[in-house]
Amino acid sequence: MLSPLLYRTLHATGLTALVRHLRSAGVFLCYHNVVFPTGAVQTGDRGVHIPVDRFRDQMRWLVSHYDVIPVSEFLDRLAARKATRRMASVTFDDAYTGVFEHAWPVLHELRISATVFVIATAPGRRERFWWDRLAVQRAQSDRAREQWLTALRGDEAAILGSLPAVADENPAAATYLPADWEVIARAVGAGLDLGVHSATHRSLPTLDDAELTYEIETSREIIARHTGVTPEVFAFPYGRWDGRVRRRVKQAGYRAALTLDYGLVSPDADPWALPRVNVPAGIPDSAYRAWAAGLSLRHVWRT
Repeated sequence: MLSPLLYRTLHATGLTALVRHLRSAGVFLCYHNVVFPTGAVQTGDRGVHIPVDRFRDQMRWLVSHYDVIPVSEFLDRLAARKATRRMASVTFDDAYTGVFEHAWPVLHELRISATVFVIATAPGRRERFWWDRLAVQRAQSDRAREQWLTALRGDEAAILGSLPAVADENPAAATYLPADWEVIARAVGAGLDLGVHSATHRSLPTLDDAELTYEIETSREIIARHTGVTPEVFAFPYGRWDGRVRRRVKQAGYRAALTLDYGLVSPDADPWALPRVNVPAGIPDSAYRAWAAGLSLRHVWRT
C-alpha cells in the first residue's frame, strides 16, 4: 500500500493529475453507505459508512474532474468500443437507508446519476448487516474474514453463529439499516437506477447451481416485483466471482456485472467482470484522487 505521505506527494507534484489526464480508461466508484457528518457517533464497519460531508466533497471534486455519467451510458460506450477516458459512474452496494437519506440529496444537487445494488431479501429488515455487528468487529482479521467467506460461505446466520454472543452497544440508527421498499421505489421514481446485489449476499462461488439461481435470477424478480423495474446490472457480493458465476450471470441476461477487483475500465473490458474502485470511508482526499486515477494496489474490506 502506498503511504498517505506518498499520496500527498503525488498530488502536490501534479503526478496524480497527469496520470488522470493520460489514462485511456474510466472508473466505476463503489460506495456502501453515507451517514451523519464527521464528528457524529459512528457505528458498524467504519470502512463502509462515509460521513456525508466527506461524500459531498468527493462528489464535488468528481464532477469538476470527470464526466460523471449513468452506468447505463458507460455500458453503452463499452458496447460501442468508444473512449472511456475521464468517465466516471457512481455505484452503491447494499441499499442502506443512509444512501437515500444522505447521499441522494447530494447526488440530486450535483445532478449525478447513480446505481444502487439491492440485496433482494434485505429491504425493511430492522437488524444490522452481519459485518456491522459488534461481535464481527471484535473478531475481524484477514484470516477470520477468509473463513467467513469460504467455509461459512458469507452466510450471515453461520457467521454470527460461529462467534461469541455480544450485545451491540447501541441500537442501530435507521441510516445504518437497509432501506425499505417504499423508500427505494420513491428514489427510483425520482431517477435513481437499481442493480441486483444477489438475494441474500452469500459468497457466490461457494454455492451450488440451485442456490445460484436464487441469488442471481430470483433476486431480480423480487426487486422487479417491489419496484416495477427489472435491473440489467449485477454486482457480486463481497466482490467474489469465478468463471462459473460469471457465466451464470451472463446466461441470466444481465447486461453487465461489476466486481470489486481494483482497476479502471477501458473500452475492451469484459462486461461481466468490470472492475471498480471501492472507496473506504476514511480515505484521505489525496488517496481518493489517486485511486480514481488508477494509482493504488490496496485491497480493502469488501461487502
